[in-house]
Amino acid sequence: MKENVGKKDRIIRSLAGPALITFGYAGLGGNKGHIAGLLSIVAGTLITESAITEVCPVNEFFGIDTRHKKQSPFSKIKKALV
Repeated sequence: MKENVGKKDRIIRSLAGPALITFGYAGLGGNKGHIAGLLSIVAGTLITESAITEVCPVNEFFGIDTRHKKQSPFSKIKKALV
């Protein structure tokens, strides 16, 4: 798989992933929190992994690439004039 996670996306994922993992561990304490806690830990782990590797299978599936900005159609004209 090719890298498809940009810098800002990585920062957000590297903050959100560990937060989900922490909330998941905290949620494992109650009877009703076991499934929600486990799901939170799994989601947090996957989000953290995608921040580290810069590859997100969900982005790949939907064709999203946050690494590169799309050029406007006028960028070629601007370069030609400069």
